[in-house]
Amino acid sequence: MTLDFRALAQSFDLFKYPRTPHLEGSRLQDGDEGYEHVPYSTLAGRYIVVEEKLDGANSGLSFSSGAELLLQSRGHYLVGGGRERQFNILKAWARAHEDWLLARLEDRYVMYAENMQKKHSVFYDNLPHFIAEFDVLDKATGDFLSTAARAQLLAGGPVLSVPVLYAGIAPAKLSQLVALLKRSLAKTEQWRKRFEQTVAREQLNLETAWKQCDESDRAEGLYIKVEEGGKTVGRYKWVRSDFVQAIIDSEKHHSEQPYIPNLLAPGVDIYAPQLTHTWETGNAE
Repeated sequence: MTLDFRALAQSFDLFKYPRTPHLEGSRLQDGDEGYEHVPYSTLAGRYIVVEEKLDGANSGLSFSSGAELLLQSRGHYLVGGGRERQFNILKAWARAHEDWLLARLEDRYVMYAENMQKKHSVFYDNLPHFIAEFDVLDKATGDFLSTAARAQLLAGGPVLSVPVLYAGIAPAKLSQLVALLKRSLAKTEQWRKRFEQTVAREQLNLETAWKQCDESDRAEGLYIKVEEGGKTVGRYKWVRSDFVQAIIDSEKHHSEQPYIPNLLAPGVDIYAPQLTHTWETGNAE
């Protein structure tokens, strides 16, 4: 059953994803006022999972006790309207896989995901999916699941998780951690040409589009989780300084910029009952 959000959304509790502090050396972004950097020594000797930080819209998916499908973006439920264009594919995908998702999540879990249908500051031309799960909240306990627990919960279905670059004891030096930040796994060497082709198809101004696009091959940054006892007990982010500068130079937040779609890798079928592509292979399984 799909919820009539406009009429009923206000009656459901919304579990907003927590804000993430910056790790030492990370550049702060708009909305990070009041944040201080956390020393890298905080991670010493701890088990961490390092993910590529993807540039998308923070989204959430859950079910009510009456099995209604609930979709959210940060602090509000998606209730329809033209301002939600970038979530159209998320909505269609969730409805297509609603039975499978309900069987896994029930009314207990909230699955958080990056929705990358629309380009924000980074243009991707080789996505294995438009939706990348990155965290799961157990509402019964208030805990966020570990990477392994999430993988077990969501195995064998249509959910792609964000790419993991490293898992183990935190490297001794911050420089060793930052060395994990390389070319984005969702970009090919031809991404600039494909970006310009996409801008042309959308009949947009190329000069303005480039001004509002990060020009680096590298990932936006790293997302670091501290995990213990099957739970995620801490999270931090590290954003490269030139990515932040690209946002500043664009003069407009991505929500105010023209709609430019990101691109899937060749052959991806997001509506298949199981994943057709992964970060590891980049190809159909």
